Amino acid sequence: MSKEEKRAQLFAMIPDWPQSGMSKKHYGEENGINEATFYYWFSRSKENDTFSDAFVTIDKACRKGDVEVIYPNGVRINVDTDLGLLSLLIRLY
Repeated sequence: MSKEEKRAQLFAMIPDWPQSGMSKKHYGEENGINEATFYYWFSRSKENDTFSDAFVTIDKACRKGDVEVIYPNGVRINVDTDLGLLSLLIRLY
């Protein structure tokens, strides 16, 4: 099996793991994967998720107050359709 095939196989296992109901260690053992290897690929998959989910589409025709910015510290700000203001608020954190 080539490196790329192995990589694809490991990335494909990541979404299946939670559905198995097993711990990461047990899931890895069941699938012939070293625990450290599974944790490594699990962390790599999260890095990719962070970047792929970083942007969302904003409908320019949304009504006033339709956009809400929620910061990790729990602060919520409702913003009208001023995309410039929305951009500044996103960059604040």
